[in-house]
Amino acid sequence: MYIAIDIGGTKTLLALFSERGRLKMQSHPSQIQWLANLSHQFPRILPLRRRLVRAVTISYPGTLKNHHPKSAPNLPDWNGAEIETALRVLFEFNHINCPIYYKNDADLGAFFECHSYPGKTLYLTFGTGIGSLLKNGKLTSTSATFEPGHILKTYKKRRLEWEKIASSKAIRLANQGHDVVKLSSKSALDDVACRIEVGLTDLIKEHRPDQVVLSGPIATILPSFHLTLTQLLQASLGSKFEVPPIYAAKHPQESVIYGAYLYGKSKQS
Repeated sequence: MYIAIDIGGTKTLLALFSERGRLKMQSHPSQIQWLANLSHQFPRILPLRRRLVRAVTISYPGTLKNHHPKSAPNLPDWNGAEIETALRVLFEFNHINCPIYYKNDADLGAFFECHSYPGKTLYLTFGTGIGSLLKNGKLTSTSATFEPGHILKTYKKRRLEWEKIASSKAIRLANQGHDVVKLSSKSALDDVACRIEVGLTDLIKEHRPDQVVLSGPIATILPSFHLTLTQLLQASLGSKFEVPPIYAAKHPQESVIYGAYLYGKSKQS
Protein backbone atom coordinates (compact mmCIF):
# COMPACT_ATOMS: atom_id res chain seq x y z
CA MET A 1 0.00 0.00 0.00
CA TYR A 2 1.04 3.56 -0.66
CA ILE A 3 -0.01 6.85 0.91
CA ALA A 4 -0.22 9.98 -1.24
CA ILE A 5 -0.75 13.52 0.07
CA ASP A 6 -1.43 16.29 -2.43
CA ILE A 7 -1.03 19.71 -0.78
CA GLY A 8 -2.68 22.37 -2.90
CA GLY A 9 -3.13 26.10 -2.44
CA THR A 10 -6.78 25.65 -1.40
CA LYS A 11 -7.23 21.94 -0.69
CA THR A 12 -5.32 18.88 0.41
CA LEU A 13 -6.12 15.43 -0.95
CA LEU A 14 -5.23 12.32 1.06
CA ALA A 15 -5.28 8.87 -0.49
CA LEU A 16 -4.36 5.33 0.43
CA PHE A 17 -3.64 3.12 -2.55
CA SER A 18 -5.13 0.61 -2.95
CA GLU A 19 -7.74 0.09 -0.26
CA ARG A 20 -9.37 2.95 1.62
CA GLY A 21 -10.02 5.56 -1.05
CA ARG A 22 -9.37 9.25 -0.44
CA LEU A 23 -10.29 12.26 1.66
CA LYS A 24 -10.29 15.99 0.95
CA MET A 25 -9.52 18.72 3.43
CA GLN A 26 -8.95 22.45 3.25
CA SER A 27 -5.45 23.91 2.94
CA HIS A 28 -5.23 26.75 5.48
CA PRO A 29 -2.97 29.78 5.07
CA SER A 30 -2.00 29.00 8.67
CA GLN A 31 0.22 25.94 8.78
CA ILE A 32 -0.80 25.36 12.42
CA GLN A 33 -4.45 25.01 11.40
CA TRP A 34 -3.52 22.83 8.44
CA LEU A 35 -1.42 20.48 10.57
CA ALA A 36 -4.18 20.22 13.18
CA ASN A 37 -6.71 19.32 10.49
CA LEU A 38 -4.35 16.81 8.90
CA SER A 39 -3.66 15.18 12.27
CA HIS A 40 -7.41 14.67 12.67
CA GLN A 41 -8.03 13.37 9.15
CA PHE A 42 -4.90 11.30 8.52
CA PRO A 43 -5.77 8.25 10.70
CA ARG A 44 -9.03 7.82 8.77
CA ILE A 45 -7.24 6.59 5.65
CA LEU A 46 -4.75 4.29 7.39
CA PRO A 47 -4.97 0.49 7.14
CA LEU A 48 -5.26 -1.56 10.31
CA ARG A 49 -1.85 -3.09 9.64
CA ARG A 50 0.43 -0.08 9.33
CA ARG A 51 3.41 -2.16 8.21
CA LEU A 52 1.67 -2.74 4.86
CA VAL A 53 2.35 0.91 3.91
CA ARG A 54 5.49 0.84 1.78
CA ALA A 55 5.97 4.53 1.08
CA VAL A 56 4.50 8.01 1.60
CA THR A 57 4.79 10.59 -1.19
CA ILE A 58 3.95 14.21 -0.46
CA SER A 59 3.19 16.64 -3.25
CA TYR A 60 4.48 20.07 -2.19
CA PRO A 61 3.20 23.26 -3.90
CA GLY A 62 6.54 25.01 -4.06
CA THR A 63 10.29 24.61 -4.25
CA LEU A 64 12.44 21.84 -2.81
CA LYS A 65 16.16 21.72 -2.06
CA ASN A 66 17.86 18.34 -1.86
CA HIS A 67 14.39 16.74 -1.68
CA HIS A 68 13.32 18.87 1.30
CA PRO A 69 10.38 21.35 1.10
CA LYS A 70 11.21 25.05 1.18
CA SER A 71 9.01 27.96 0.10
CA ALA A 72 5.44 27.71 -1.22
CA PRO A 73 4.41 30.85 -3.18
CA ASN A 74 0.68 30.31 -2.65
CA LEU A 75 1.15 29.53 1.05
CA PRO A 76 3.67 32.25 1.96
CA ASP A 77 3.36 31.83 5.74
CA TRP A 78 4.36 28.18 5.62
CA ASN A 79 7.84 27.02 6.61
CA GLY A 80 8.99 23.94 4.70
CA ALA A 81 11.37 22.71 7.40
CA GLU A 82 8.68 23.00 10.09
CA ILE A 83 6.17 21.18 7.87
CA GLU A 84 8.62 18.34 7.29
CA THR A 85 9.38 17.98 11.01
CA ALA A 86 5.71 18.04 12.00
CA LEU A 87 4.79 15.45 9.37
CA ARG A 88 7.59 13.15 10.49
CA VAL A 89 6.22 13.32 14.06
CA LEU A 90 2.68 12.67 12.78
CA PHE A 91 3.76 9.60 10.83
CA GLU A 92 5.75 8.20 13.76
CA PHE A 93 2.80 8.76 16.11
CA ASN A 94 0.60 6.77 13.72
CA HIS A 95 3.23 4.01 13.40
CA ILE A 96 4.02 4.74 9.76
CA ASN A 97 7.64 3.67 9.43
CA CYS A 98 8.50 3.70 5.75
CA PRO A 99 10.32 5.92 3.23
CA ILE A 100 8.88 9.44 2.86
CA TYR A 101 9.32 11.36 -0.38
CA TYR A 102 8.67 15.01 -1.18
CA LYS A 103 8.18 16.11 -4.77
CA ASN A 104 6.98 19.27 -6.48
CA ASP A 105 3.28 19.08 -7.38
CA ALA A 106 3.81 19.90 -11.06
CA ASP A 107 6.51 17.23 -11.25
CA LEU A 108 4.16 14.57 -9.92
CA GLY A 109 1.38 15.61 -12.28
CA ALA A 110 3.84 15.33 -15.16
CA PHE A 111 5.10 11.98 -13.89
CA PHE A 112 1.59 10.53 -14.12
CA GLU A 113 0.40 12.23 -17.31
CA CYS A 114 3.53 12.03 -19.43
CA HIS A 115 5.42 8.86 -18.52
CA SER A 116 4.39 7.16 -21.78
CA TYR A 117 5.40 9.99 -24.14
CA PRO A 118 8.66 9.58 -26.09
CA GLY A 119 11.23 12.34 -26.38
CA LYS A 120 10.95 15.62 -24.50
CA THR A 121 7.61 16.65 -23.03
CA LEU A 122 6.76 20.12 -21.81
CA TYR A 123 4.08 19.69 -19.12
CA LEU A 124 2.27 22.81 -17.94
CA THR A 125 -0.29 22.76 -15.17
CA PHE A 126 -2.14 26.02 -14.73
CA GLY A 127 -2.80 25.89 -11.02
CA THR A 128 -0.56 26.32 -7.96
CA GLY A 129 2.60 25.98 -10.03
CA ILE A 130 3.41 25.92 -13.72
CA GLY A 131 5.75 23.51 -15.35
CA SER A 132 7.82 20.36 -15.52
CA LEU A 133 10.13 18.92 -18.14
CA LEU A 134 10.34 15.25 -19.00
CA LYS A 135 12.57 13.30 -21.35
CA ASN A 136 11.57 9.83 -22.50
CA GLY A 137 8.91 9.75 -19.81
CA LYS A 138 11.27 10.61 -16.92
CA LEU A 139 11.62 13.82 -14.93
CA THR A 140 14.72 15.79 -15.85
CA SER A 141 17.31 16.82 -13.27
CA THR A 142 16.17 20.46 -13.58
CA SER A 143 12.42 19.87 -13.35
CA ALA A 144 12.22 20.68 -9.61
CA THR A 145 13.49 24.20 -10.26
CA PHE A 146 11.63 24.70 -13.55
CA GLU A 147 9.20 27.50 -12.66
CA PRO A 148 8.20 29.31 -15.87
CA GLY A 149 5.12 30.69 -14.15
CA HIS A 150 7.29 33.25 -12.40
CA ILE A 151 8.84 34.64 -15.60
CA LEU A 152 7.75 38.21 -16.31
CA LYS A 153 5.64 38.73 -19.43
CA THR A 154 3.80 41.67 -20.95
CA TYR A 155 0.07 41.26 -21.49
CA LYS A 156 -2.34 44.08 -22.30
CA LYS A 157 0.41 46.61 -21.56
CA ARG A 158 1.03 45.22 -18.07
CA ARG A 159 4.24 43.52 -16.91
CA LEU A 160 3.27 40.50 -14.81
CA GLU A 161 4.39 37.02 -13.88
CA TRP A 162 2.98 34.51 -16.35
CA GLU A 163 1.02 32.82 -13.51
CA LYS A 164 -0.82 36.11 -12.92
CA ILE A 165 -1.76 36.18 -16.60
CA ALA A 166 -2.61 32.55 -17.41
CA SER A 167 -3.48 30.86 -14.11
CA SER A 168 -7.02 29.63 -13.50
CA LYS A 169 -7.45 32.38 -10.90
CA ALA A 170 -6.38 35.10 -13.34
CA ILE A 171 -8.72 33.79 -16.02
CA ARG A 172 -11.63 33.65 -13.55
CA LEU A 173 -11.00 37.26 -12.51
CA ALA A 174 -10.94 38.31 -16.16
CA ASN A 175 -14.33 36.62 -16.67
CA GLN A 176 -16.30 38.00 -13.73
CA GLY A 177 -15.60 34.98 -11.54
CA HIS A 178 -16.90 32.35 -13.97
CA ASP A 179 -15.23 28.94 -13.77
CA VAL A 180 -12.70 28.29 -16.49
CA VAL A 181 -14.38 25.03 -17.46
CA LYS A 182 -17.62 26.89 -18.25
CA LEU A 183 -16.17 29.47 -20.62
CA SER A 184 -17.80 29.19 -24.03
CA SER A 185 -17.86 32.57 -25.80
CA LYS A 186 -15.38 33.05 -28.64
CA SER A 187 -13.96 36.22 -27.09
CA ALA A 188 -13.27 34.49 -23.75
CA LEU A 189 -11.70 31.44 -25.40
CA ASP A 190 -9.55 33.61 -27.69
CA ASP A 191 -8.37 35.48 -24.59
CA VAL A 192 -7.39 32.20 -22.90
CA ALA A 193 -5.35 31.23 -25.97
CA CYS A 194 -3.58 34.61 -25.93
CA ARG A 195 -2.76 34.29 -22.22
CA ILE A 196 -1.17 30.88 -22.78
CA GLU A 197 0.70 31.88 -25.94
CA VAL A 198 2.42 34.83 -24.25
CA GLY A 199 4.51 32.41 -22.18
CA LEU A 200 4.45 29.21 -24.21
CA THR A 201 6.18 30.66 -27.29
CA ASP A 202 9.49 31.27 -25.51
CA LEU A 203 9.35 27.87 -23.77
CA ILE A 204 9.02 26.13 -27.13
CA LYS A 205 11.95 28.11 -28.52
CA GLU A 206 14.13 27.32 -25.53
CA HIS A 207 13.31 23.67 -24.91
CA ARG A 208 12.21 22.37 -28.34
CA PRO A 209 9.70 19.87 -26.88
CA ASP A 210 8.36 16.97 -28.93
CA GLN A 211 4.94 17.57 -27.40
CA VAL A 212 3.21 19.89 -24.93
CA VAL A 213 0.69 18.66 -22.34
CA LEU A 214 -1.64 21.14 -20.61
CA SER A 215 -3.23 20.34 -17.27
CA GLY A 216 -5.56 22.04 -14.78
CA PRO A 217 -9.04 23.40 -15.62
CA ILE A 218 -7.66 24.80 -18.89
CA ALA A 219 -7.16 21.25 -20.17
CA THR A 220 -10.89 20.53 -20.08
CA ILE A 221 -11.63 23.33 -22.58
CA LEU A 222 -8.52 22.94 -24.74
CA PRO A 223 -10.51 21.60 -27.76
CA SER A 224 -12.41 24.90 -27.82
CA PHE A 225 -9.31 27.07 -28.28
CA HIS A 226 -6.73 24.60 -29.62
CA LEU A 227 -6.84 25.93 -33.19
CA THR A 228 -6.53 29.56 -32.07
CA LEU A 229 -3.61 28.72 -29.78
CA THR A 230 -1.82 26.82 -32.55
CA GLN A 231 -2.27 29.71 -34.97
CA LEU A 232 -1.00 32.25 -32.43
CA LEU A 233 2.04 30.11 -31.66
CA GLN A 234 2.88 29.60 -35.32
CA ALA A 235 2.67 33.35 -35.96
CA SER A 236 4.95 34.08 -32.99
CA LEU A 237 7.43 31.26 -33.63
CA GLY A 238 7.91 32.06 -37.31
CA SER A 239 9.23 29.74 -39.98
CA LYS A 240 12.24 28.49 -37.98
CA PHE A 241 10.10 26.57 -35.46
CA GLU A 242 7.24 24.13 -35.73
CA VAL A 243 4.39 24.08 -33.24
CA PRO A 244 4.62 20.74 -31.41
CA PRO A 245 1.49 18.67 -30.80
CA ILE A 246 -0.49 20.08 -27.86
CA TYR A 247 -2.50 17.63 -25.76
CA ALA A 248 -4.84 17.91 -22.79
CA ALA A 249 -4.00 15.95 -19.63
CA LYS A 250 -6.08 12.79 -19.27
CA HIS A 251 -6.98 13.45 -15.60
CA PRO A 252 -6.23 17.16 -15.03
CA GLN A 253 -7.89 17.33 -11.59
CA GLU A 254 -6.32 14.17 -10.13
CA SER A 255 -3.01 13.76 -11.95
CA VAL A 256 -0.95 14.91 -8.95
CA ILE A 257 -2.36 12.40 -6.46
CA TYR A 258 -1.94 9.54 -8.95
CA GLY A 259 1.55 10.80 -9.74
CA ALA A 260 2.40 10.67 -6.04
CA TYR A 261 1.25 7.05 -5.92
CA LEU A 262 3.22 6.06 -9.01
CA TYR A 263 6.34 7.84 -7.80
CA GLY A 264 6.27 6.11 -4.40
CA LYS A 265 5.69 2.78 -6.09
CA SER A 266 8.55 3.34 -8.55
CA LYS A 267 10.97 4.04 -5.71
CA GLN A 268 10.20 0.68 -4.13
CA SER A 269 10.59 -1.43 -7.27
